[in-house]
Order: sequence, then structure tokens, then C-alpha cells
Amino acid sequence: MSQQDMLLSICIPAYNRPVWFERALQSIVTNIAKNKQYIEVIISDDSDHIECSAIAKKILSPLSISHKYIHNQPKLGMAANWNNSIQLTSAKYVLVLHDDDFLLPNAVETIITTIKNNQKKYPVMLFGVRVVTEQNKVIKKQLFKHKLHLPPEKALLKVLSNSSFIRFPGIVICRDVFEQVGYFNTKIGEIADLDMWIRLLSNYGLLCLPNSISAYTVHTKALTSRMFNEETINKLLSLFSSIEKLNILNSKQIEKCKSDFIHQFILAGTYREIKSGNFKKASDNINLFTLPCLNQLPTSIKWFWLRLLLRLALA
Repeated sequence: MSQQDMLLSICIPAYNRPVWFERALQSIVTNIAKNKQYIEVIISDDSDHIECSAIAKKILSPLSISHKYIHNQPKLGMAANWNNSIQLTSAKYVLVLHDDDFLLPNAVETIITTIKNNQKKYPVMLFGVRVVTEQNKVIKKQLFKHKLHLPPEKALLKVLSNSSFIRFPGIVICRDVFEQVGYFNTKIGEIADLDMWIRLLSNYGLLCLPNSISAYTVHTKALTSRMFNEETINKLLSLFSSIEKLNILNSKQIEKCKSDFIHQFILAGTYREIKSGNFKKASDNINLFTLPCLNQLPTSIKWFWLRLLLRLALA
């Protein structure tokens, strides 16, 4: 089979987590028996050490599966590492699987079948994920009830009102669309994924599918745990301000989405720190609501009571 016939590139942008990296890689290998001719594995490694390199060689070298491994020296940084892994691909569709996440059984078969049935018609597809702890305990099953295509307006309303609507290991993207919308913005830090989802959904909408393909791991060492600060809030506000220029949502819709997104973002981060026993960080997170830039942020009854409950919990 030629590279032109390859359907799925699974990209792992690795960074200093060899144990979880091995878990992610093994979850791919155990998935590919029936479909290895259709997939390739791309590893772009930003790690400071060579442990991931040794793991990749041990697992992938004995297998007849197309793969590439690059150890970035110097390291690229988060979003640039995502981009590098995507730019190394040759398949029609791309799945970015972070090294702390992993595929569920039958995930590759599910994705390949979906691509065969829908390719070219739906450039952006979102599958279900399971949110798990470091010990693989399932916290939440994020799953669609049935297959549904959301046009740009409805897709944007979903992603802009729910900060967890799209999780990385659940989204499969046609490689060609990156030529149209560009790659991840390396200048805006941890919200580079949201910026990309906005560009993708505003151009192509979103196909939602009732199949879980991956597990998303919640843990204190995640790079996103560092994003609860004033700089990120200002970047989010700037991103919401730019959405009006798309002429897809009106100002009232944007304001409601902004309130929902920022409330969920801050409150989810606060709750996560409370659960882990880090009450100082939890207090810092919820105090982001006192920033002057959020003085005019609308607060619905729902968010008012959740904010109050979490403040009482911290008190």
C-alpha cells in the first residue's frame, strides 16, 4: 500500500513522561492488528532525555508498521511540537494522542471505518473520550448519543460555551485542512488548542460520533495545569473579541458563550485543585474572578451558586 492510501497518522508529541509514553504507544500497537496497513505512528519528542527514544525503538522496530521518531534538539515547545508531529505525517487524517493519554480497545478500527465511510465529506470528526485519573479510574464518560453533524454556528456554540467539549485524543482531522486554516499558533501558549478548534469549526463544522476511542488523563503534572492565571484569562478574552469578525455568531451569543466558558474554565480548575488537596492553588484559581478584566462578566444563577459553593468549600 502506498503512502497515498494511508488513512490515519497517530501523532504523539512526547515530553518527559516515558512511563505514560510507553502506555500510549502500547495502546496503539494493541489496536492495529487488522488495520496496520492503513496507519502510521509519528513521534515528535521534546524530552530532555532519551528514554522515549529507547521505548519507541523497543516497541516499534520489531513491527511492520510505518513510523517516524524525531528527538527535537533543541526542544520546540508545546504547540510547535504539536505542529511538528502533524507536519511529519503522510496519511489523510490525523489524530494527536498526547503521551499521557491512550487509545481504548478497537479505537483504530472504529476510526478507520469512520474515515472510509465519511472521508472528504467530514474533515473534522469528534469521538467520545473517557476522562480518567492517574490510576486509570474513570471519572467521566464524554460520549455522544448518536451521530450528528454540527454546522459552523452550532459547532462554535458548543466549543465556546464548554471548555471541555473537545479533548485532544477524541478529535480526528483531515490533514489537508491545515493548509487552509494553518497550524497551531505557537505565540498564544496554552489556549492554542481552542484557537485551532475555532478555526476548524468555523470553516468545516463538526461530525460528532457515538463511539469512545480514547482516555484523557487528568493529573497535576499536565502542562494545562499551569494555565490558570491572569495572562491566560486576557488571552481568552482577546480570542472571544476576535470571534465577532467571523460573522457566524452575534454579539449576544458571544457574550453568553464567554461567560459559560470562563466560568467553567475557572471553576473546573478550582474544583480539580480542591480534589487534589491543593487549597492554596484552588483559592488562587477562584480569585481570578476578581480580576478587573472580568468585572463585567455576566453571571447566571447557575454559575453564581457554583461559585458560592466552591468559595464555601474553600472557607
